[in-house]
Amino acid sequence: MKSSTLMVILVLQAVLVMGIFAAVAKENAVGESKGNTKTNGGKLKCCSNCNFSFSGLYTCEDVVKKCDPVCKSCAVVKTHPVKKFKCTDTFLGMCGPPCKH
Repeated sequence: MKSSTLMVILVLQAVLVMGIFAAVAKENAVGESKGNTKTNGGKLKCCSNCNFSFSGLYTCEDVVKKCDPVCKSCAVVKTHPVKKFKCTDTFLGMCGPPCKH
């Protein structure tokens, strides 16, 4: 009986701590979007090289033939032999599934 009560208390503490971290991450992400970092509210269809931060923001480091239509800032990163691009937007949320090549 005592061990099950202790287990319930530990699980509730873990949930409480995770909730606090989620609230702080959401607050920080909103604060960051007001600064120099503008977040793109969309979501990429896929991303194989996701750079995720604990603040809830991510960028996709994929170098592709054509940027996703959701991307607002598409930069040329390679010109020879074939032009390649990278979306330089910062997104809020979780990365999409890996791209199929």
